[in-house]
Amino acid sequence: MSKFFLFFPLFLYSLTFPYTVELKKDETISFEVTYLKNIYLFNLRWTLFKNDVLTVLYRYDNFPRQITLYKDYPLNAFKVPVAKIPDNYPYFYIVFKDFNGKIATFDIYLKNGKKVVVKVKE
Repeated sequence: MSKFFLFFPLFLYSLTFPYTVELKKDETISFEVTYLKNIYLFNLRWTLFKNDVLTVLYRYDNFPRQITLYKDYPLNAFKVPVAKIPDNYPYFYIVFKDFNGKIATFDIYLKNGKKVVVKVKE
C-alpha cells in the first residue's frame, strides 16, 4: 500500500473576530480592509503609556488620528467606521485590554461587517 501526502498551503484570507493583538511600543499592525470593492489600509500602534493613559496612533483611509485610552470602561475603547454610510454602517470596535510593562493588548471587534473582508498585512 503506497502512501502519499497532499500538501495544501494554508493562507489567511480573512480574520475571525474578536481578534486579539499584542503590540510592543511603536510596533505597527496593518490590516487591508475590503468593503464594497474598495480597499482601505488600517494601521494601528501605540506610542506612550504614562499615568495609566495609553496614547494610540492609527491611520485609516490614509488619514492619521490619535486617541488616548484608559484601562477603565468606557474610556478603554473607540470605534473606527469602515465606511461612512448613514444606516447600519460597519465599524471596528477596538478595546484596550491590558498593559504589562512593555506590551499592550487590544481586542478588535468588527460590527455589522457582513460584507467586509479583513486581512493582516505583513
